Amino acid sequence: MSEAQTLEVILAHSAGTCFGVQGAIDIAEQNRKPILGPLVHNNKTVSDLAAQGIPILERYTGLEKLKGEGLKEVIITAHGYPKELKEKLKESGIKFHDATCPVLLKWVYSKIEYFEGQGYHVVIVGNPDHAEIIASRTYGQKTHVVYSEEEIDQLPANLEKVVAICQTTITRDKFEHLVNYMRKTKYPHLKAVDTRCKPVKNQQEAVEMLAKWVDAMIIIGGFNSSNTTNLARLAKKFLPNTTYHVDSADMIKLEWLDGVHNLGLGAGTSTPKAQIKEVQQRIADIYPGKILFRQESREGEILDANFTPRDEF
Repeated sequence: MSEAQTLEVILAHSAGTCFGVQGAIDIAEQNRKPILGPLVHNNKTVSDLAAQGIPILERYTGLEKLKGEGLKEVIITAHGYPKELKEKLKESGIKFHDATCPVLLKWVYSKIEYFEGQGYHVVIVGNPDHAEIIASRTYGQKTHVVYSEEEIDQLPANLEKVVAICQTTITRDKFEHLVNYMRKTKYPHLKAVDTRCKPVKNQQEAVEMLAKWVDAMIIIGGFNSSNTTNLARLAKKFLPNTTYHVDSADMIKLEWLDGVHNLGLGAGTSTPKAQIKEVQQRIADIYPGKILFRQESREGEILDANFTPRDEF
């Protein structure tokens, strides 16, 4: 690798912690009570909370166990919690601090309740094993969950009024594909409401915009984070061999930068800004040539980034 080579490191215009995740972190740090599961799908954030002495319990810890441990208060994670389990916590006298993302509380759950009130069957397009979907589907009596064509094939054929909504972190392409498949094979008059949250939409658009012209992409965030893994999938559409997903700056290898002139960085909504800076610093530490840190604007302009490596202080 030539030391004379200049590397431009461009951060996507939308990257890192969203308001919902930050709000959940604030609730956890202010109340300092046991959390029913990982607060968000980011190992650094979960580890930081645990290091502050905040216990992380199993997400669906039974009431008897909670009572047996003498717990009076708990925190519900940003992904939400099944409606009936919230009611059981109340009935048992266990107070919960609800860190559920406001997009779920005020947008997704209300959509499910509204459409059911209008006589619709609600089909949620999303991963049935994801905590968000496990919680969301309990806010209706007629909800179905699908994540593939095969699962759509198993849906009842005789439903008249049907509406599709989606997991807040799904990609637009996947939602549209499965909606079109449902219309073609099951429900020609299916309504569809895109319930992806705005920060997720912004980050997906930002990564797509950047991946179209850079030489390589590094996506930063948890491997168990739906929105972050979807960013990596989007980048791989354009850079199948030079997209790298990392959940720690230490994972980055110098060989990834060989022959790269423009390196894009993307990060999920659960990725703290500090973790993005750690990645930028890691690149500065291992790269032998000159580096220019930039950020792409929403309009596609390349601006100076608000980052200065430690060795330049």
